[in-house]
Formats: sequence, structure tokens, C-alpha cells
Amino acid sequence: MFSLVEHIEYLMMSHDCVVVPGWGALIAQYSSSFYNEEAGVINKPQRKVGFNSSVNHNDGLLAQSIVRREGITYDEAVRFIAVSVQTFRQQLAEGNEVSLGRLGFFHNSDDRIDFIPFFHESRNDEYFGLRNVNFNTLAQMRAEQEEQEQEPQVAMVSPRSWARRAMHIAASIIVLLALVPVLTTPIINSNDKSLASLELPSVKPAPVETAVTDTVAKTEEVETEVVEVEAEAEVAEASQPSEEHRYHLVVCTMSTEAQAQAYVKRHNSADYPLQVLKRGSSYRIVVAAADDPTTLYKIKHNLPERFAKSWVGE
Repeated sequence: MFSLVEHIEYLMMSHDCVVVPGWGALIAQYSSSFYNEEAGVINKPQRKVGFNSSVNHNDGLLAQSIVRREGITYDEAVRFIAVSVQTFRQQLAEGNEVSLGRLGFFHNSDDRIDFIPFFHESRNDEYFGLRNVNFNTLAQMRAEQEEQEQEPQVAMVSPRSWARRAMHIAASIIVLLALVPVLTTPIINSNDKSLASLELPSVKPAPVETAVTDTVAKTEEVETEVVEVEAEAEVAEASQPSEEHRYHLVVCTMSTEAQAQAYVKRHNSADYPLQVLKRGSSYRIVVAAADDPTTLYKIKHNLPERFAKSWVGE
């Protein structure tokens, strides 16, 4: 049996407005790039989906999509849409949320239908691939320079920089040790025939290539560990969910608090602590929170398989 949600998702990739007769219209909203002076970030332009329940007439777009895809008549498509809308209303009346696939979900709020869009990138989005830009203003750069000039200069070397320097130093030492026997061996230049049968000691060069390879391998292991530690620190910094953050990485939603607490008890761990946040009449299970959704997308890619259907929302 086909789903009405699949057709809505498909049409929203190429249309800015898709009307669900008897329910409302999903409308693409565009926001231009803007500078967040407080955070020092230039936010990229965005395209997100909104909802207007007052626009619910049948413009034929959704019904025609069902006719072409499913091979049924137009009247049958209209009846299928009406049945699906009735199912949506029944789910909301029971206190449940209505999922709209990757677009978002509906829930009841003060006797009205609210639509919560998901924040994710789509390859059909004309802004796909753009990222927010972090930078400091000229005044901030000057202030930081003044602070550095006033403070005593202390040489700080990062673990990655130290590892690279150690690799170069070790390779240089190994090469020098290999060349010492060659450079210090005397050259015998004599015409005395009595020395013709004298066998000179052979010099066996040190295995320079093997030693350098081992040193490089050990250094790469050190760099890998440093990168992993930095990644874990970044995730740990953004993985403290609270109401103070604007964006949350949501694992799932439940209709009752008891269900949400049971889920947390079953899936909570020290590496991925879960928290329950109430939104309207539903309860969200949150694994991380941040003021910038880009940070949460990075965390989402590293989540275990049991959190594969997580999404970013406000």
C-alpha cells in the first residue's frame, strides 16, 4: 500500500507549495544569509518548510501525482487523500504526533495544529553544500592581539605539531647514523704490492628505510590518537542537552512521560547520555544540544546504529 507522505516529500523537492486538501499547505520558506554579531558567525541562506492550515483547497497537484505513480483514477486519488487526512486527525486527537517523513511532524498545541520542520540538508536544496562561516571582527582581532602583547609569551606546542617535529628529528638522526661509517672509513691509496692481498673490512649500512618507516608509522598513530581525542572533546562539549540551547539532536519522541523515561532507562549510557524534554503534549528524547545545528550534524554521523533515525530540531 502506498503512502501519502511519500508523494508529499517527492513534490516538495521540486515545488515551493504542496496543498493537502482538507489539511493545509506545506510552503517552502527562504531566508537570506545574515551576520550574527554576538556569535561571530555568518549564517548561510536556508530553505525550510512551513505550514499554513488555512490553505486547504484541492489544486490537483497532489492527486495528479498519485494518479501518475499508482495508476489509479483521479476520484480514487481524491478519496485516498481524504482517508489519509482523517487518519492524521485521529492520531492528533489521541495525543500522538503525525510524522511527515524527512520534512517534519505535526502535533497539537493549544487546540491548533503546529508543524515542526526538521533541520537537514537536501541535495535538491539550491543551498546544498554551503556552511556557516565563523570569524572574528577587526576589533576583536585587535583586542586579542593587545591581550597577547600584555601577557608573558609562553611557547605552546600542540600534540600534533610535537609529533611531526619528533618524526623529522628521528628520521634525521637515523640518516646521520647510517652515514657515519661511510664518512669516517679511511680511504687507502697505496702502490705497495705487499698490501694487495689485504682485505679491507666491509661496511654494512644501517637499515635506514625500515627505521624511517617504523618511525613514520608510530608518528601517524600518535596523530590519529590526537585527532580522535579532539573529536571526542568536540562531541562531549556539545553533548550536554538543555533547554538553554536552541537546537537539539532528537533520538525519538513519545506521547507520555512514562514511555520517554522507559526509553531513556533502556538506552542511556555514559558515552551517550539521554535527556527528556517536553514539547507541547509530547516528550522528546535528546542526546545532544548546541546553538549551531552544524555541530549536531557532525555528532549525528558518529552515533551508534540504535540512534540512526535521529534528527535536529529546535
